[in-house]
Amino acid sequence: MDRTRSAVFNFAINFLVGYVVGRVLRDRDTGVRAGVALGTLGAVASWRLADRFERDRVEPGAEPIEIEIEE
Repeated sequence: MDRTRSAVFNFAINFLVGYVVGRVLRDRDTGVRAGVALGTLGAVASWRLADRFERDRVEPGAEPIEIEIEE
């Protein structure tokens, strides 16, 4: 999943969670505000962390490391 798609997906999931919690606790406006706040927070975190996860990937063409153990 690329960086933008991941951020949009995380915004949608976090918005839904925030909306439901805000709606249960108070009213629709609170749900929307909580959803936007949590969605934005999740999207920004996903956007910032996307490079870290992609950088740590091992490329398929890399040769394995062999370690000899002497007994």
